[in-house]
Formats: sequence, C-alpha cells, structure tokens
Amino acid sequence: MDSSYFARLKVDSAEAVIDKFYDTLIDTNRGYNFFVDWDKVKRNVEEYKIEFNILNTLIGSKNFDSDLRKILIEYPQVIPAIPILLAIRERKFKVVKDFIDDSSDTVTYDFSKRKLTSNDIDAITEFFNKTGLKRFFLELSSNSIQDYVTGIEVGMDTNARKNRSGHAMEMVLKPIIEDIIAKQRASYTMLYQKQFKYLEDNFDFKVNSSIKNRKADFIIIKDNRKVINIEVNFFSGSGSKPQEIVDSYIERQNELRENGFEFIWVTDGIGWKDQKNQIEKGFERVDYLLNLHFVRTGLLEEILWKI
Repeated sequence: MDSSYFARLKVDSAEAVIDKFYDTLIDTNRGYNFFVDWDKVKRNVEEYKIEFNILNTLIGSKNFDSDLRKILIEYPQVIPAIPILLAIRERKFKVVKDFIDDSSDTVTYDFSKRKLTSNDIDAITEFFNKTGLKRFFLELSSNSIQDYVTGIEVGMDTNARKNRSGHAMEMVLKPIIEDIIAKQRASYTMLYQKQFKYLEDNFDFKVNSSIKNRKADFIIIKDNRKVINIEVNFFSGSGSKPQEIVDSYIERQNELRENGFEFIWVTDGIGWKDQKNQIEKGFERVDYLLNLHFVRTGLLEEILWKI
C-alpha cells in the first residue's frame, strides 16, 4: 500500500486504512446538483421563448380556434413548440383516434416547422381540442406559457434522475478533479467519458486493442507523457455482485499496465459494508483505491501529484 495513505489518513497500517475506509462509507452520492439540471431547463425554455410569447396571445381567447389558425398560418415557427406543452419531446408521433372502436385508425401528427395545408391546420386545431390544450389556454393558464413550460421542463428533468443516478459519482468527482488540476504546476489535460482510442487519435499514445474501445470515466494526461485512468462507481448493495465489481477493476488495472497507464479506483456506498473481504482484495490488488472521504482528505490530489 502506498505510503501516502498512512500520512494523509494519520494511520500506521494497511488494516487501519481499510478500517478507515469502512468507517467513512456513505449511503448516498446525491449532491445538490442531482435533483434538477437548471441549466438544461433554462436552455430548453429559452429555445422557444419567442414562440411561447406568441402562444401567450391565446390565453383566454374569445375566438380560440380562429386565433389558433391565424397563428399557425402567420407564425409557423410556433409549431415545434406545441408538443412541449404536453411534455413531449418528439415532433412527429401517432395517436389512436378511439380505443373503444376496434376499427379506429391512428393519426400521425407532424410538428416540424413548415407551411401548413388547410388539412394540417384542421388536424392541429383538433389536436388542441382533444388533448385538452384548448381548455388549458381558456380555463387553466394565467398569463405566461413560459412559466408553465418551465414547470414542465423541471418535471421532465426529474425523469432524467435515473440517468443522473448512474453518473452521480462522476458528477461528484468531476469538479474535484478540475480543482486539483487547476492548482497543479504540472500540465494536466482531463478527458471525460472518452474511449481510450481517443488518446491514439488525438495525443499520439499507443493503445492496445484490448482497451481501445473501452470508455473511461476520466482520463488524466500529465505533462503529455503519462496517462492516468480514474474510474468511479457507487455500490448500494443492489445490482452487480461485489466480487464481479472488484475483479473488473483489477482487470482494468492489468490492462492499463500493459499500455503503461496508471489507474485509480474511487468507490463508495453502503453496499460495501458487508463485503470487507472484497475490499481487502481490492486494496491488495489495486494500487490506488479510494472512497469519497479519502478524496476529500486530499489523498487523490497527492496521488495525482506523485504519479
């Protein structure tokens, strides 16, 4: 075990390091940026800011259908914004006319920006009526479609939490690594979620075929001569078996060594609490194994400086 562990964690044995690892495991990797990606919400709302302002004129309209038809004719740029009012990203989709009628056909709606035919306008007007959008404009909306869409985007973004959950550890580590790199005197380049062949294509590193198409969480290039792969994961106790997890990262280190690359594994999660033998195996076979507490003590920074 590298001596950096003992000095940084203020312990004097490998057993004490492992005990410290267990004592500092966390049961969640959610940061405050996990819940809503406000930058994405803002981008999506502002993309159709002008179109939403045009649609605002329909709120409380006394002649809704004719006003909608006029907008569709004179301002066809509003057409792609319409599905968003129903929390739909697609611009082209099908709807079943009538589920009760077994002979009912499906209707295809295309909300791409274009010059509409009379039939297209009839179809979209019917769409507003049957989906309840007309009722929304006349009975439910107050004065800002943009505010309403902001709420929709927040709701749609929360559906992306499942994807963010899988990348939560990367979200935690990325700013930490960026901060470390900013403070170092050496020249560092950080690559995020890149395949190793990117090193061969852009930095003239030779990469074995065994890992060429593998994607790395983080690749750190130090002084344009040394490559460090940082892999992160969070083990809650569900999903993969702990032995498979540990063995996969041991194998990753072995493959990286064949290319002359260094490896750091950052893992955390309450799932490791009952897997002491597997973590001991990890510490025996992986050169640098950290949890988030170890990272916060400055151990990751020290290791990156030493490698």
